[in-house]
Amino acid sequence: MKKYDFKKAIRLIEENKSNLIEASMGMHEDWFWTADTIFENGKFVKDLDDETSIAGINSSSWATPTIQLIFSDESEKMIPCYEGESTGSNPGIGLLGVLSGPVQENITPLSEDE
Repeated sequence: MKKYDFKKAIRLIEENKSNLIEASMGMHEDWFWTADTIFENGKFVKDLDDETSIAGINSSSWATPTIQLIFSDESEKMIPCYEGESTGSNPGIGLLGVLSGPVQENITPLSEDE
């Protein structure tokens, strides 16, 4: 099971804070239904030291917990941000597809792990 790595998220935000506009976390493969803003306007809007989930989800057996960093130059990065491994299980996805459907095709691709 892949669980959000909140310590990594804090580290990435702190390392990029001077150029960061916003940061969000969510499941990359179903971003528009699972993402939530965690940092904006120069401060954390969620206390990641106390968080156990994002948008009510704490882990996934198939989707990739991800952090999105949006920078002041309008560029962005989507970085895998999790602990654990995929179980390869994907119940229900074959029947319905991701909830975000065609909108998901426009999400920024994952960057290399940092």
